[in-house]
Amino acid sequence: MGYLMYLTKQMIREALTNVQTFERELDNLFASYDYSLRDNLGRRNALCSQAQEKELARVLSETFECVTQDGAPGKPDIYIGEINKELECKLTSGNRSRSVSYSLQTDWATLEKKGSLDYLYVLCDEDFEKFCVLYFKELTTDDFFPPANGSRGKSRMKKSTAMQKAVCLHGDFVTQNENYINSYTEKIKENVDDYLKKVVILQQKYLGDDQTDNTVKTYNKIKNNTQSRLIKNLDLCVDKLNYWKDIDPRYSFTLLPLDEF
Repeated sequence: MGYLMYLTKQMIREALTNVQTFERELDNLFASYDYSLRDNLGRRNALCSQAQEKELARVLSETFECVTQDGAPGKPDIYIGEINKELECKLTSGNRSRSVSYSLQTDWATLEKKGSLDYLYVLCDEDFEKFCVLYFKELTTDDFFPPANGSRGKSRMKKSTAMQKAVCLHGDFVTQNENYINSYTEKIKENVDDYLKKVVILQQKYLGDDQTDNTVKTYNKIKNNTQSRLIKNLDLCVDKLNYWKDIDPRYSFTLLPLDEF
């Protein structure tokens, strides 16, 4: 049996379903004391992180022997003894200051010491209803930016390299680059098609059997103006297209309910 991919989509759904139940019961408990669990998503995620690790370890132990869960400083979140594999587990709701974004962090010192580690990042929404789950095999410090001052040793993922190692086990992800490239390619086509249709209409209106020097002059003037607008629009689209082709990939994540595959 090969262990290159020891996690399955079914394992993830089973573990997260139990964590979701835990989060809902915790939310009800907070509410019974007139507290709000979700007022502070960082605190909510910290409380659910241990449940995530324990539930995933429980599910893994149904397939592998000697699965342990610790999570103490310097200890692996999950260790699978049978295949000698450490797995770091992360749970994040993202940064919600404006739009939702996910930086995907790690502890630099731990990764530097270990050399490489497998990671499981669970991205969740505010209500803990939708998820995107990403598995990364053997990430190294090359896949993260060095810690910034004041980050307390936390390093942000370098998605341009790390995402090439990603396997999505729930939800989906796409590059924003791809979406924008497709969008601007379509806009170029639409602009050209619109121009050609307008030229046909102009020809029918001004270049019929009863055309005169004045109608031909009017036709040429309107056509030239229309052509100038086309060139201007095409230049803008091509500039945007080249921008998204040239920059490093930027990723967008799709979070889905656990009953959606």
